[in-house]
Amino acid sequence: MLQNKVLEYKLYLAGLVFASVSAIGIALAALAPFKIQNIIPACTFKKITGLYCPGCGGTRAVAAFVTGHFVKSFRYHPFVPYCGILYIVFMARGTIAFLSKGKYQYMKFRDGYIFAGIAILLLQFIIKDAMLIGFGKDIMAGI
Repeated sequence: MLQNKVLEYKLYLAGLVFASVSAIGIALAALAPFKIQNIIPACTFKKITGLYCPGCGGTRAVAAFVTGHFVKSFRYHPFVPYCGILYIVFMARGTIAFLSKGKYQYMKFRDGYIFAGIAILLLQFIIKDAMLIGFGKDIMAGI
């Protein structure tokens, strides 16, 4: 039991480090004289096949999520807001557990979080390419 609490605390600390590094990255991106998205190369898989890869839209989804455009982020890639919301809940629960000195518990890891993430990742991949192949509709073009 004590080992789990130590692990949960270490994961919480890792989440704080991630938040700090992300805040620095977001600040640097905001101060850059150009859009960061413009220097990221286009998806090689999409260039070669004309189809979306499972990660297509992820970078734009992250950019939209961190700037508060949650619906747009979901439209680009639903896996990103899923992970973002899971992270926010995890950190909120961790902060409450830390400040309460153990009165409240840290968020427990569940395999279902991973399975749900994989399902979201695969489902959006299948839907985007099915729309492109079956109906000739590029649902990412209008975003």
